[in-house]
Amino acid sequence: MCFAFAWCLLQGLPDYYRQSPPKVPNFIRTLFRRKLVLWFLASEILRDYWLSGPYGRNWSFLWNAFMPTWAILLLVIVFFIGIWGLMLYILTNLSKTHTWFLPVFAVGLGAPRWCQMLWGTSSLALYIPWAGKVGPYLGTSLWLWLGVLDAIQGVGLGMILLQTLSRLHVCATLAFAQLIGCICVMVARATAPNRIGPGSVFPDASKWDFSRGLEGSPMASGPFWIAMICQLVIVVGYFWFYRKEQLSRP
Repeated sequence: MCFAFAWCLLQGLPDYYRQSPPKVPNFIRTLFRRKLVLWFLASEILRDYWLSGPYGRNWSFLWNAFMPTWAILLLVIVFFIGIWGLMLYILTNLSKTHTWFLPVFAVGLGAPRWCQMLWGTSSLALYIPWAGKVGPYLGTSLWLWLGVLDAIQGVGLGMILLQTLSRLHVCATLAFAQLIGCICVMVARATAPNRIGPGSVFPDASKWDFSRGLEGSPMASGPFWIAMICQLVIVVGYFWFYRKEQLSRP
């Protein structure tokens, strides 16, 4: 698949992308002078440290749901192709009039990836008693809906970079983010509370005995709150620095 994408890029990109990049004086200095770039790299650290551990288990929830495989595949097509395409069409049309709409909408979504992992790894989605036999379908649908919102947020955050940085600065920022993300994932694999499972970051809600009050509940877990606050801080920072970049434009 990687070779197929490489061939598509090789044959599909215009000649402009085949030339050597221009030399920019003091490129690194000007890059890290932008606070939005620094926040983008900081957000990678906060996101990858807390959410990289249970990533595989989160996706295993989708294919291990108590429903036929064809139904799972159908829901994936409906959400990741149908609903995703519809939302992108609507947001694209709105962005033609208001260029700020998609970035602000993405920031306003909050932390959909964290919500998706909480839903998929904390046993909350495994049993929905009030839904009866359609419980697995509702649980999987909500998981997919959160995945669509996470994808929309990724597009919006990318638009923030494209609207505030030059193309060369965007490429360098993404390259630095990949490097920092790889290092952060390795550090998380060695030190994070959820390095080998959801752990105390996404506590198992099925073990909560309501007769004992908050003791042993997700609300009593320190890493649960720290991880959630870190994900919310990310979007608050994006809104703050994106607003400042927009106000400082001529």
